[in-house]
Amino acid sequence: MSTYFTRIAINPRRRGSHRVLGSPHFMHGAVGSCFAPTAPPERPLWRVDRTTQGVFLYLVSDVAPDPTSFVEEYGWPLAGGWETRDYAVVLDAVRNGRQFAFRLTANPVHNVRMPGRSGEPEPQRTTRLSHVTATQQLKWFTERAQGWGISVGDDDAPSVEIVERAVLTFGRQGRKVTIGTAVFEGELTVTDEGELRRRLVTGFGHAKAYGCGLLTLAPSDSHRP
Repeated sequence: MSTYFTRIAINPRRRGSHRVLGSPHFMHGAVGSCFAPTAPPERPLWRVDRTTQGVFLYLVSDVAPDPTSFVEEYGWPLAGGWETRDYAVVLDAVRNGRQFAFRLTANPVHNVRMPGRSGEPEPQRTTRLSHVTATQQLKWFTERAQGWGISVGDDDAPSVEIVERAVLTFGRQGRKVTIGTAVFEGELTVTDEGELRRRLVTGFGHAKAYGCGLLTLAPSDSHRP
């Protein structure tokens, strides 16, 4: 099965861009417009990065997108608009022992037992809550790294840091949704290439519909000439 990686430049000065950049729910709908309803993808991953070079939307999907309408409304239609590549180039480069720089926007959460009628917590009644401190969020990442097929160094000195944190509140179907996000950057070593490849396609953690879970790789600084 083919997988595609797409980068779309967003023009933040356009009127419609303020709407989608301000609400993960609206951006989720805009991402959906990049795919024909007759051939929808299997839950694409997406992420918005705001950098010194500009604002970019990244997509990972099992169907090649057609972002024409997205770019016309939110992007730079006269400047190329977007670029789509076969993701196999990245996936094939993932090998045990290789090191990469990475970036991930995630929704670090934990489950809390809810009290029953007696006031005591009931194991079968839980709710998912976001971690609120940077220490909690970093621990959430490091505790899951092995299961994701990666190593980020020792627990005392992990090769990962949080570079951005936010609490996003937006409306969805008449109710308020609040999610906590953290942007992780660092260097990883591949320990389980099959699991990491799977995660690069299916995502990391929760809130994938709202721009979380897409991890990108780049050559490791320590291995650049």
